[in-house]
Parts: sequence; structure tokens; C-alpha cells
Amino acid sequence: MAGRGGDSQVNLVNCNFNALVIGDGNTVNNYYRRLEFVEESTTSRSRGTGFRRTFIPDGGELRGTKRKQSKIRFPQRKQRPDPKFCSKRGSSESEEEIVRYNSPKILPAASGDSKQKTSEFCAVLKNLHPLRDSGNWEEFNSVADGVIKAKEGDLDLQLLVLIEKSVVVSYQNDLEKAEATVLKALKTLNETKVKMHMNNFLVTMAHLHLTGFYRRQNKHGKAEGSIAIAEQNSGNGSSRFLKALIYYEMASNLSKFVSSIPLDRSAREEYVDRAKHYMKQCIDLCIELDAGGVYIKKHHFGLVKLALLDLNCRTKAARITGPRSIEEAKNCLKTVEEKFEDEMKEGLKIQFLVALCDLNYREGNLQAALEHAHDALDLAKDHGFNLEIAAIKERQDEICKLITAKETMNLDIPQSDEGMETLSSSTGPSQRNSPHSSGCEME
Repeated sequence: MAGRGGDSQVNLVNCNFNALVIGDGNTVNNYYRRLEFVEESTTSRSRGTGFRRTFIPDGGELRGTKRKQSKIRFPQRKQRPDPKFCSKRGSSESEEEIVRYNSPKILPAASGDSKQKTSEFCAVLKNLHPLRDSGNWEEFNSVADGVIKAKEGDLDLQLLVLIEKSVVVSYQNDLEKAEATVLKALKTLNETKVKMHMNNFLVTMAHLHLTGFYRRQNKHGKAEGSIAIAEQNSGNGSSRFLKALIYYEMASNLSKFVSSIPLDRSAREEYVDRAKHYMKQCIDLCIELDAGGVYIKKHHFGLVKLALLDLNCRTKAARITGPRSIEEAKNCLKTVEEKFEDEMKEGLKIQFLVALCDLNYREGNLQAALEHAHDALDLAKDHGFNLEIAAIKERQDEICKLITAKETMNLDIPQSDEGMETLSSSTGPSQRNSPHSSGCEME
């Protein structure tokens, strides 16, 4: 409406912004987050959830009033690949069937052949990653093989697909084979002439995956070495996609380290703060990329990982927690449920249910914790996420023991830092949780 002196006022209530550029690019994130976490109407409710949404600017605490809800139930569905991308077997025009996406700058700026190759990489990842996250291994392999067939002789794409296949192998709990697959791809890259622009991307992706494989085996030194190589080859941060993945792996490495190694309180707090900083950087980048049409759901997993870090139920070495940490974990899980429940794929659902198990355990609700562990185990078995099974079973066993002890001895579960036990009694991988198990850390 018009104001005095010819000035105008613009009412921005209920407006949607796709992008906001203010000054230099370094200030975009802060304003993006403030737009993202505006306070909503008290009558607005997220479909399928039991919480009223109220967001505080700049990612502050989320509060809500819970409706009565017995438990979270996830619908079973299959993620289908984009039909425009899938190879039409037997077609003589199969090489023309890969869709070119005008995505935000996933890779550093490129031109000519490199630009076309970048578009092809975007298309491949956008079709493979949803299938991977859903546990649709058969369709994943079908689409991956279709890419290779459609672009026969294209070494760049063959290596990209080979590296992505290694992740599926790791989820099926064969980390040694997954590592060997990536090392084979790196050897081929070293021995052949792949254009430098794509070579750097492939080397970065390969070492990002190696970082995850080593982390899940508690090989902390190797994991740190791999992430350092990935960062060196990522183009000095000019790719937001790669930078988000690097932040994610750095945060995950620190989270696993503090959960595996006995540390004094001050040292642990320092590592936790660093892990949270990296994960929040990852979440900011992923929100921007996701809004731009790039398939990258690390912000979903990142919020769950922040909750798991605060709840600290992996090992006895990491048992320190407190009321504030529990509340922060609860807020992260509420955010995931309210904002992303409809987007959850099976891999994230498993992690989310594990986090709910840990939250209820920390709050002393052992029966609810056990139910969430059962649900997580069923999903892991049904969809072939074998990497998760051992750690979830360990949680079940420990909770069952506590329930039995409480029933027979009237044992109260303490909530203090000094007395609170965890869902695993060892300082490293347990006997049931082999060195190849993730400790419920698929991502």
C-alpha cells in the first residue's frame, strides 16, 4: 500500500521466495535460514504428524503440542526411477535418452564437453540416489546397468556408476567388497586419461565413499585421510554439492570418533561442537540445493545424526548426556517429522526409528524404545539394509535386559550423567556388532 511521501510498503506475509540474493553470495545462507524458520500459524499442522509447527528464526528451538498418537507408522512404497531417463532396451537411439538437467552448480563452472558431462552426471545421480535410499537394489542395478549400456565406451560414466554401486554393496554389509570396488575405480582413473574436470569429481566421490566405509569399521585414521584427499580434489569448495557431502562426512567422522573413544568431558564437548558445526553447514547447503531441484537429502539424515549425537547411546565410552542434549535431540526429530515425513525413504526411516528408540530410552520409556527398535529392524530386514541389523538387535537385547531387570528387581533407570548406561556396554564394536557393522550409521 502507498505510504506518506510516495513511499510504498510491501506486505510479505505468506509470500514464497524461491531464491534470495543479498549483497555477495556469502550472506545468502543466513537470510535463507531466517526465511525457512519463520513462525507459522498456530492452526497450521503438518500432514501426517502430531505436532503443531512453530519455528523460531535462525534455526532456534522448535516447540509443539503433541496430539495423541500411538506410534509412527510408515507406508511401504517403492521409489521408481524417472521414466524419461531409463534406458529403452533394444532402441537404436539409446545414447540420446539421458535427460540433461539444468541444475544449480553441482560442479565447478564448465563449458563445452565438460558442461555436457556435468549434466549427464547430474542425471545419473538424480535417478540412482532415490533408489539407493529406498533400498530398491534390483531397480538400482537395472538403472545403473542401463546407463552403462546407453553410453557404452563412456569411461567417465562407467566409473561414476561403479563408484555408486559400491555404496549399495556397503549397505548390504560387505564393506571389504565395497572398498575394493572403489579402489578399482581409483586405479582406473590413475591409469587412464580422464578429463581433469571430471577426474576431480570422480576422485572426490570415491574418497567420500571410502571415508564412510572406513568410519563404519572404526578405522578413524583412514577415514580422516580419505576425507582430506576428497577435500583436496573437490575444486576448493567451488562445488556446493561436493562441499555439502564433505561437511557431512567430516561431521560423521567426528560423531563416530567421540562415540568410540573414551574422552574427558572438555575434549568431548570440543569434538561435539565441531561435529555440529560441520553438520549445520551441510544442512544449510543441502536445503539450498534441494530447493533448486538437486536430489541431495543429507539434511534429512543430518538432523537425525544430530539427534543421535546428542542422545549418545552407541557405546559406554560415549554415555555422557544431559537434559539439554535430550531436548535438542527431540527438537531435531520433531523437525524431521514435521517437515520431511512425506519425503522419507526407507533408509532414513530406519535411522529415524533408531533415534526414536534412543530418545525413549533416555527418557526411561523402555517399552516404547523397544517398539521403535522392532520397527527399525523390520524395515532393515524387509529392504535389505543388512548393515543396520546387528546394531539394532544389540539395542533390542540391552533394552529387553533392562525391562526384565526392572520388572524383577523394581530397578529404576537413572537419568544422570554419572549413572546412565547405554544401549551398548563396550567402548568399541561389540561381539555381536562386527567390525563391518555401522552401529546404525548407514549414512
